[in-house]
Amino acid sequence: MTQFANSLSYVSSLATTNVQLAVVRSHSDSVLALRIFFSICLIAVFFGGYRIFKNRQKLFGRDPQVIGDHYGARNLRLWQVILVWILAVELLIAILWRL
Repeated sequence: MTQFANSLSYVSSLATTNVQLAVVRSHSDSVLALRIFFSICLIAVFFGGYRIFKNRQKLFGRDPQVIGDHYGARNLRLWQVILVWILAVELLIAILWRL
């Protein structure tokens, strides 16, 4: 019976102990760091889009090694990359706007 009483006292001491699992800071403390981080990400995405636009002929041009490479397939690959780039820019601008 004493072992049961000891375990009950241990459980009750755990229930009353204040354990800090995470540090919660106010929103205004982290806004500057988040703005800097997402601004750097936005600059990187813009630079990546510029590089893709600059090298689009090399990246999406005709490849004589590929048999089924025709204009429609090349154009589709280009537009898939453009749409992902537009969505990334839109997401980063929306995040920066809401901070």
